[in-house]
Amino acid sequence: MKFDKILQYQKIDQELMNLESEVAKSDERQKFAVAKSHLEGATEMIGKLKSEAGEILAGYAAMKEKIDALKDELDEFDGILDDVQDANEADHYLKMVASIAEKINALEKEANGAAAKIDQVNDSYKKTWDQGVKATDVYKSAKADYDNLVRKLQPRVVEIKSQLNALKAEIPENIMNAYLALRTAKKMPAFVAYDKTKGVCGRCFMDVPNDTKSKLRNVGDYAECPNCRRILYVADEQ
Repeated sequence: MKFDKILQYQKIDQELMNLESEVAKSDERQKFAVAKSHLEGATEMIGKLKSEAGEILAGYAAMKEKIDALKDELDEFDGILDDVQDANEADHYLKMVASIAEKINALEKEANGAAAKIDQVNDSYKKTWDQGVKATDVYKSAKADYDNLVRKLQPRVVEIKSQLNALKAEIPENIMNAYLALRTAKKMPAFVAYDKTKGVCGRCFMDVPNDTKSKLRNVGDYAECPNCRRILYVADEQ
């Protein structure tokens, strides 16, 4: 029968998929995934906090620079009123001094707020860093357990893949491609015997339309099930 090889391939491949499923559903894999997620979360948060701290520090430095410049400007008014006789002129200078002093006070208040924010970010950074260190330890342990599981199953996986590669050379390319596409789509088994007496798919058990039935009359015939998209074939015994 023309499908002997692909059916043999499918049977052997099923064991490989069972091993893949065993690994995917294992406690080791779940713990590894959680540990990895926690570590990535801590790493991402550390990056965000570093960026936030950098922005705050840059803003704080700019404010301090403005404050120093305003204080230098304010120093220029020291003793200026000593020689001023005109009341209006004196009032003008006083208003200028008051305006500069007001700007300094506002900037110092803002700078103090930035300094407090820097302290908060620094505390958060330290806590997140500690969490990251712990997450790294958990991740390393979980990864070691996961790697041990994979390593334990690897000899059988290699053996199965070797068998599959040997069979693959004996399977027509179009048949192999159809199988692999269905495997990727997680529609397994990919090749299913067609029940001519009932006229239904051997997997989804849906009625097969007449145009598909017309392609499945003789041994070796095959066609795609229009319902589940698996490949139906007519076996020898029919």
